[in-house]
Amino acid sequence: MAREVDPKKTRKALRRLKRARKKIEDSEKSDTLSDWEDEFLGSVEDRLETFGSAFNDPEKGHLDEALSGLQTAKLREIERKAAGKARKPMSRGKGFKSSFKRKGSGPRVRDINEDIEEETPEADEIPEAAAEPSRPSGPPKLRVVKGDKGDT
Repeated sequence: MAREVDPKKTRKALRRLKRARKKIEDSEKSDTLSDWEDEFLGSVEDRLETFGSAFNDPEKGHLDEALSGLQTAKLREIERKAAGKARKPMSRGKGFKSSFKRKGSGPRVRDINEDIEEETPEADEIPEAAAEPSRPSGPPKLRVVKGDKGDT
């Protein structure tokens, strides 16, 4: 089952490829395209002329488009290169920091002096009521607790 691609979109993609190739040929730098990019433009152009689309996998782009998403991005990069603009490096992202913005101004700073506990008073200064009850030492002693059920 062949895909139905709009012929206008195919012609538009072919014109973009030819324009990019012409810009590169007209520029002073003759070696602006790498071998891979030159081969990419040629193979995409061949597939567009033969099949009307340069990709077949529906997961790689919209079915009614002539170029896949990655092919469009690479073509855009080649067009920028032909125009003499520098290539943007891949963004590494900002992680979670951008999504969790803090309120207030300035960085949060931890004061280590707040972690120091105040000195406790001497043992003889502690009142008897505030002293902890002593715990029995040794193994626990088990005993039977009688319930309130009567003997029947």
